Amino acid sequence: MPTFFSMSAPRCKLAISIALAFSSTGCATQEDAGQDTALSNPNIARIYFNSAETKPDYLLHVWNDQTCDGYMGDNTDWEAGLEPSGQHSDFGLYWDLQIDPSADCVNFTPHRFNPDYQTSNLKLSFSDNVNKGAKVGYVFKDTNRVFYTPSTTPPETVVALKDANAHWVSSSVILVPKNTIEGELVMSTSGGMSINDRDNVIEGATTRLSLSPSTNSAWQKDYPHLSDEFVAFEINEGDSNTVANMIRGQIWLVSYAKKEDSRVLSSVTRVQTAELLDNLYADEATKFEYGAVINHDSETTTFRLWAPTAQQVTLIPFDEDLRAKTPILMRRDNASGSWLAEYTELSHGDFYRYEVTLYHPETGRIENLQVTDPYSLSLSTNSQHSQVVDLDNPELTPTGWGDVSSPVSQQNPATFMIYETHVRDFSALDESTTDHYRGKYLAFTEADSLPVTHLKSLSRRGATHLHLMPVFDFATVNEELTERADINESFRKLCQMNPSLIRHPKFGLYCDGELSGEKVFEQFSREDTLEAPVVQELSRLISQNDSYNWGYDPYHYSTPEGSYATEANGMQRIIEFRKMIVAIKSDIKMNVVMDVVYNHTNGSGIADKSVLDKIVPNYYHRLEPVTGDIEDSTCCSNTAPERQMMEKLITDSIIVWAKDYKIDAFRWDLMGHHPKSQILATLDAAKKVNPEVYFYGEGWDFGEVKSDSQFKQASQLNLYGTGIGTFSDRMRDAVRGGSPFDKSEQIRASQGFGNGAFVYPNELNQVDEAQAKHLADIVRLGMAGNLRDFSFTDSQDRLIKGSELSYNDEPAGYAKDAWETINYVEKHDNQTLWDNHQYKAPYNADVATRVRMHATSLATIMYGQNVVFHHMGSELLRSKSMERNSYDSGDWYNRVDFTKQSNNWNIGLPNADEDEQNWPVIEELYKNTEGSIEVSPRDVATMERYFKEMMEIRTSSPLFTLGDGREISQRVKFHNTGSTQIPGLIVMSIDDRAPFEDIDTQRKRIVVVINARNDIQTINQLNMSQFKPHRFHSQLGPFSLANGAEMVDDVAIVSPWSAVVFEER
Repeated sequence: MPTFFSMSAPRCKLAISIALAFSSTGCATQEDAGQDTALSNPNIARIYFNSAETKPDYLLHVWNDQTCDGYMGDNTDWEAGLEPSGQHSDFGLYWDLQIDPSADCVNFTPHRFNPDYQTSNLKLSFSDNVNKGAKVGYVFKDTNRVFYTPSTTPPETVVALKDANAHWVSSSVILVPKNTIEGELVMSTSGGMSINDRDNVIEGATTRLSLSPSTNSAWQKDYPHLSDEFVAFEINEGDSNTVANMIRGQIWLVSYAKKEDSRVLSSVTRVQTAELLDNLYADEATKFEYGAVINHDSETTTFRLWAPTAQQVTLIPFDEDLRAKTPILMRRDNASGSWLAEYTELSHGDFYRYEVTLYHPETGRIENLQVTDPYSLSLSTNSQHSQVVDLDNPELTPTGWGDVSSPVSQQNPATFMIYETHVRDFSALDESTTDHYRGKYLAFTEADSLPVTHLKSLSRRGATHLHLMPVFDFATVNEELTERADINESFRKLCQMNPSLIRHPKFGLYCDGELSGEKVFEQFSREDTLEAPVVQELSRLISQNDSYNWGYDPYHYSTPEGSYATEANGMQRIIEFRKMIVAIKSDIKMNVVMDVVYNHTNGSGIADKSVLDKIVPNYYHRLEPVTGDIEDSTCCSNTAPERQMMEKLITDSIIVWAKDYKIDAFRWDLMGHHPKSQILATLDAAKKVNPEVYFYGEGWDFGEVKSDSQFKQASQLNLYGTGIGTFSDRMRDAVRGGSPFDKSEQIRASQGFGNGAFVYPNELNQVDEAQAKHLADIVRLGMAGNLRDFSFTDSQDRLIKGSELSYNDEPAGYAKDAWETINYVEKHDNQTLWDNHQYKAPYNADVATRVRMHATSLATIMYGQNVVFHHMGSELLRSKSMERNSYDSGDWYNRVDFTKQSNNWNIGLPNADEDEQNWPVIEELYKNTEGSIEVSPRDVATMERYFKEMMEIRTSSPLFTLGDGREISQRVKFHNTGSTQIPGLIVMSIDDRAPFEDIDTQRKRIVVVINARNDIQTINQLNMSQFKPHRFHSQLGPFSLANGAEMVDDVAIVSPWSAVVFEER
């Protein structure tokens, strides 16, 4: 049969150098000598791939791992796999791979990037009993199997192990694909099962359980995402011991079909058992304390690890030099599925690991895996060993720890003004901070440093909470100081860390010099262009060995990150973390928020930095219902907080941070990927430690759990009435314009309320008057706390509730009370507010106007009835040089200059990974503004003054922080509304007159006017004859954001791009 392919455009990058026939183009010819090359050369393996697609543009992804390491090359990147070595007329494309003939196999996946055009992960076996020594495999699209007999089409009768398309949910019920007619569960304790195609049998099974169809439909309530494609079968025999033994081995669901008078195999699939593990063990397992628990009465330590599928668990102690000592066999508690080593001689300061013997579905065999404790409280450098610690030990309690308390009441979260910071951004390049404290926890203890002095000045004016981006143990910074280098060090050292810098034609010229990395960046920033974007190239190379990452890569949830301590090995990280907390609360006078990321882990399977999935495979992670692949919609390996033991791990971890580190509030990353029930249960537990603890997070609704498909999510709309806050993308997008996902010219075309939508259009001008008025309606609702039931007149003259205002076809309003809404216009994600506005403002806007735009945008949240959230440096016009996602962009792009001389604008094009499409827009901006956007120290000082003015005004009256939704609905009104409204103008009044309770004895009413326009505006819709500009405006005079505002009779007059608070005393 002729091949399905026609190679119309040969691709000339060969997989390896081998002896093949070549055409004049230098590519392998379409015909070759068949299998001769691979058969005759023991160091060559050949993979054929045949498919009906006519495009021969498949790549081969090849890699080695612990179970299969026969490829004699570097693991390929998915985006840059091996191109075909050639094409055979009968067998299709082929790849010839250099191999180690003494190895067992090579891993590979043919693909075209799209899941519809790739196989599963496959292995080419070199074993003689499989392919008689010929290292040649034949693969066909959609079969997900390697064949070892030459064939142009896949055998019709082949049954291959495919997917994990069965869900064992209880001892008696398994959910199977709805087309299943007859089936059985088969298991092998040794992981040695195989499919005998010839005899249509499963070989190697040690236990078999027959199944029969069931009419039971009660399961559909608990597993709604399975209800359309699965049906229930009952397990006909087997007691609880049988089931418990089966889950500790290799398990397949085998389905049969009728063929003439016989029964034949029709499909074989792996079995997902997470729900069964919960049903069998969770009630008992959730009662216990896990990890290393010190017994103070006997000075011993008891270890408990939940590993119900393990065949054996061993505790391995290590000495202070991390040399293994005599292992201790642990005992299985059959009721809970946990393993114990009781009253061991290990004590405070001792290191340990577990060795877990189990069947792992990723490798398909029994593994002996050494792993750290998921309940670790302390770790060695780079988290290789867990450490026994007593967090109450006096050596871990720094001066002031016992007496430190929260300086801010949390009874009314609407009063919160949260300031988001990153430990490294805060001080890494600050010369006023002690050298070895820079980028560390201890930088916050430097009372007279510029960063700390700045924080204290914000605290005095009303900032209530310091939000710390991830400070738990994360996986993406090397904690070994000698193995990393940063831009404040010599460029010579950076080159030593990464030889690619030495080989680079430009960067290599500096490798023998005495300049610091920072100075080299400065040199290249002067010559950075669209044609030669060298700054981002240099940043990418340095990021491979530097100290920078945001840290959204969880490794161990309950241990402080080691790279932020002056010594990563052991307990110093605990001491220094606590010193930081003492300084923030006692000196800076703020409460502390911790960013937590329980929705994913950095690693899974048997990867080096996998923890949970080495202990209970496929339990702690959410799997795709059919394939059984770990979901990754969060970015990485999604966890499954709907599982009871994952919920327990999360809750226990939160208790550690609330109790043992005195964290006041928690920001939940991608909270919408958590069940609402879990978040509420964890909150209840945390309140037993601190009754005023506050939760807020990202209530986004997306991914495999979208629209409550698997459980009721902790998402924006679902959290109504819970008191839990969620970030509002409504206010963010209305003020900034467009969406965070806009690219290229669409970014510039989508202006928002805060940068001139319709009223001050740029040259692309895609926002019309109706859209601009709708954006203003969203801003109004946001300033009223984004309440579901708040009523006002919209731009179409309708009296509506917040839930009836549309935001991307969803209800804009969703909160019951104001503390359920976190309003922001800038945080660590996406471009900074300054950078966003430069994309969108007209080219002819001068710097002074741009600064006022920035301040006016911040006024929408500062003067609103909501929890206020700011990103560090927003008050200083912080720029990341247009970088959209600076999570790994290092100190150069992420710096905050607390000397207030620069805002980091235009220091190089942003990184290509996220922003290359935007480079032409940025270059056009630079060309058309000719440097007029450059910010001076005076501009930074002006913005800081505006910011502090708004802070002081907000804290001057409780009318800005009513909190309660009913109070807001009654007291807050908007004017300049409806179809005749003036676009770009917000007028909001807050009433304290009778019949309302007098909560502000100094004022009767407040009127807030935000003029996001380029012209003077007058407000005459309400009688304001007794009003005056707020006293803080008057005190600042010409330096106020309200400068020019005045009352003429009962008419208020406000300047362009201003935010003014008028008060009636």
